[in-house]
Amino acid sequence: MAAERHVKMLAVKGEVLAFQSKSFSSKTRDHRKGSEVSFYGLSFTRDSQSFSIRDRNLSLIHKDSSAETDVVHCCSALDIQQRQKVPCVLLRLCKKRTSAFKYMLYSICTSTDAKLHAEFALPYEMRDNISILLGPTLIWSHENSVFYTSSQTGGVKEVPIPMTVNFIGELPLRQRKLVIQGAQNVPSDQSKVKNILYFIEDGRTLNSACLVPDAYSSVIQCMMVLSAEEFDGGLRSAVLAATSMKQLVRFENGLPLDVCLLPYEQPLSIQVIHTLKNDGLVVVTFSQGNVCAVWKDTFQVAGCWTGVRLLLVDDFMGCGTDQMLLVFESSSAEPLSSFLLTDMCAVTYSCCRSDGEELNSSDAAQENHLLTVQALESRLQSGLSGLEDLQRDVEVKDRLLQQSLVALTDLVSGREHAISSPEQEGLVSLWDDDDDDDDDGAGDEEDAGMQTECAEAPLKMHRVWQRVIGQSLIVGVVLTSTNNTSVMNISASIVLDSHQTGAAPVLNTKTVILPYPVAHGPSPVKIRRSDCSADRSGSRLALVAVTDAAPLLTSGCVRCPIMLHYSSKESPGSAAGECARVSQHCGQISLDLEDISMGKLHPRLLQEHRLNTDEAREDLLSLLALLDVWFFRLECPRHTLADVQGWLQESLRFERLEIDPRFTADPSSVRLFRWEQNSPFQGVLSVYCRDELSLLHFLHSLCDFLPVSHDVQPLERPSFCAGSLAQTLQTEIHTVTQEASSALRTDEGARRGEAESQTLHTLREEWLKERGRCNERLRPLLDETRYSRLIERMIHAQLDADEAALMEAPRL
Repeated sequence: MAAERHVKMLAVKGEVLAFQSKSFSSKTRDHRKGSEVSFYGLSFTRDSQSFSIRDRNLSLIHKDSSAETDVVHCCSALDIQQRQKVPCVLLRLCKKRTSAFKYMLYSICTSTDAKLHAEFALPYEMRDNISILLGPTLIWSHENSVFYTSSQTGGVKEVPIPMTVNFIGELPLRQRKLVIQGAQNVPSDQSKVKNILYFIEDGRTLNSACLVPDAYSSVIQCMMVLSAEEFDGGLRSAVLAATSMKQLVRFENGLPLDVCLLPYEQPLSIQVIHTLKNDGLVVVTFSQGNVCAVWKDTFQVAGCWTGVRLLLVDDFMGCGTDQMLLVFESSSAEPLSSFLLTDMCAVTYSCCRSDGEELNSSDAAQENHLLTVQALESRLQSGLSGLEDLQRDVEVKDRLLQQSLVALTDLVSGREHAISSPEQEGLVSLWDDDDDDDDDGAGDEEDAGMQTECAEAPLKMHRVWQRVIGQSLIVGVVLTSTNNTSVMNISASIVLDSHQTGAAPVLNTKTVILPYPVAHGPSPVKIRRSDCSADRSGSRLALVAVTDAAPLLTSGCVRCPIMLHYSSKESPGSAAGECARVSQHCGQISLDLEDISMGKLHPRLLQEHRLNTDEAREDLLSLLALLDVWFFRLECPRHTLADVQGWLQESLRFERLEIDPRFTADPSSVRLFRWEQNSPFQGVLSVYCRDELSLLHFLHSLCDFLPVSHDVQPLERPSFCAGSLAQTLQTEIHTVTQEASSALRTDEGARRGEAESQTLHTLREEWLKERGRCNERLRPLLDETRYSRLIERMIHAQLDADEAALMEAPRL
């Protein structure tokens, strides 16, 4: 009969994966004992408030008829081939008559299959600093030596530097790095120790003081790297470390920033929980089954537990944030018979635990509970005050509706309606009532002037639209220049109601200016602040702003006004200092999470390519503003180019857009393509997509399609920016050459005319005047006002030329 041995568990994608090792008697004549390792999944059910087995059928990982198999270590690691985190388990096989140990590293590919990554034998039992990290790569230490292996190494490798290991882990750089932090004896003086940081991939070393100071290295027992960034040959980092002095220390750039006293000794590991609160929790596990939780923002103890057998962190509830699962010691054969599932905020489920056992009664925890209750009381009082304000607003709205109903009834019945005074309604007039009564005509003229000024606004708004693609909000405005006023530096702002969202009053947006409808011109270039001149009356433009939609969706349905900002001047020859910065309201948008989830704000153009409506134009403009664009030149000097457009439509099943046949859309993802063949041997392919991974997938398919004779080269920057640079340089030359003469004063001609009208008495006086005129011609006087305006125009012209030159320069 099979005897069940120890079960080890791991949190994977909101479930608990349990690895179970069993031994059995072989059916052979010698009756040798064998073993097998299998796994199964458990998921949390809210109705029963317990974990249940997902599938009763166990999935087998390994079976051996002549050796005992143990589960040494299990954790999740990033598989570089699959580019996703997978569960990994390390098995140890031991035969009684041999002194060697065989190890096998598996990863769980599916719910039923396992993949072997490494298999090797050691003359000793692996005990210290066992880690499964990126790769997956297995790393461990033995007698001041560090070893590692993976499917890429082809065997067990040894780190060439002997050291006493303090930390083995990953640095969250742009490309994650496997590192070992430890102490190395100095060769010149064996009594001295040097703390180093060793990179496994390339073998380089750094001073570990960029993570933690050397003075702390001897007392740190476990640590976790929150962030890391390479800078000036070193690292900028944020680290959490637990010491043997019962301290949890937060380091930034190698310097201690904050300290929290821990209630237990001998820390083993540190984990971070992302809860409903933005600050989150830091959970430290200790030996002898002790666990402590610390608030990340205040660095105060939040709770303590004892008798804990295992701590797991994941989104077991499926609510989008993390919870911690504390599995306690129990006499039951079930692996999750006694547990506590909580995030210290809004989620708490327990099984076989009394209320008095939920939290340890340590002094730090009790003090934190008191502070938490006080904070909740303050929040409750604030909520009641807000509720009273809302009730008053509702009463005012009800009274207004009632008065409107009475006024409508009087109007229908032909009765004269009496308007109540503002004092009776509890309102305060913002205008001076006496002035309004005494000068009604002036008020009418003022109102007429305001209407005239609004009617003669430089820009006329036709329509405002909105789209949501992914987590990006795209807002577009169709506008037209109403007169000969020149409009420049157009940008858009999305204004928030801070009482609704709690976010910043104005969202940071990036603005794109596009022709409307889409013209057969060059593709747009994304800039943060667009420069546009709308001198031609009647020419329509589309201003498209892109921002993050997340800050708007924190309080349900919101309404956001849209503001335009631009500079205007009456004529192109006006001075730059005369330009006026104008802000103009152009409408508002309404955003609702329910509409987004139902896809009402998603562009239909990708799926319905035959649309030829204003909504289709808005979809295309939104995509052009959001997507990044890459340009590739395709050349074949000896043969004609392959039919790229036909390949896009026939092989990849992409569809041309009816609204603009130059573009081809991918119905399965948010991607646009544009193929322009300049000659039979050369063409330019423009790819519009949201990320580089999608671009690489497409380029892989393109390279498989193109013959070997074709050459593909990326273009750094399209050439259409040259026109803007040439225009700005021409303006600068015109400013210098044509307008400089206007700054010269005409006093010379006046004095010369006056001198000619007088009689020249003596030759000496004539000679003196002639010499004066020569001096004036060599050093003419300047008009101060005109000279100042000339200098200001030259500075603005040079700035425009510099900006155009920078836009044309290749991106680094």
